[in-house]
Amino acid sequence: MYAKLNYSILLLIVALISACAGLHQNGQLASGSDNPQARPEALVYREKVLSLRNDLTALNGHPNLTEAGQLAETAISYSSYLAEEYRLVRPAILHNVLVRMGLKDRGLCYHWTEDLIKRLDLLELKNFQLHWGVAYRGSELREHNSVVVTARGQPFEEGIVLDPWRNSGELYWARVKNDRYPWKERNEIQ
Repeated sequence: MYAKLNYSILLLIVALISACAGLHQNGQLASGSDNPQARPEALVYREKVLSLRNDLTALNGHPNLTEAGQLAETAISYSSYLAEEYRLVRPAILHNVLVRMGLKDRGLCYHWTEDLIKRLDLLELKNFQLHWGVAYRGSELREHNSVVVTARGQPFEEGIVLDPWRNSGELYWARVKNDRYPWKERNEIQ
């Protein structure tokens, strides 16, 4: 018990020394304009949604732009919402230490995956399938979980990883085969 506590405290100290430990901010910038589309962060947000939508539509030859757009917007906005909900501390690894010490309730990668997949399931997707991806399964310090999206009927390995944990609530995505993690599909429900 004490060895685990000492190890957690050591990890916390290392994380504090090596990285920024400020609270996650929503990224809202002050602007003199009442038009939300004119604010720089709104433009960046729209560009991210369009970029993810385009990547999702590239998964198959018969894309549904509306559904891909809903999926992209929900994944990006809900990831940001979860960061606020978890009262996220950056970087993600520091937040993990706080969860493991019992100082935070949620925010481990599998929490992000569980919460994001539940939210995306509500979209009742027709052209896309959601999968639970896991890398380094069973490793105490390396296991990582994320949502993987494929076109309906497409192999898991051809999908896109949606990882809100990696950048502390700012959604990261990449093709499964191009990501640095060796993703495998987790078939059983968490």
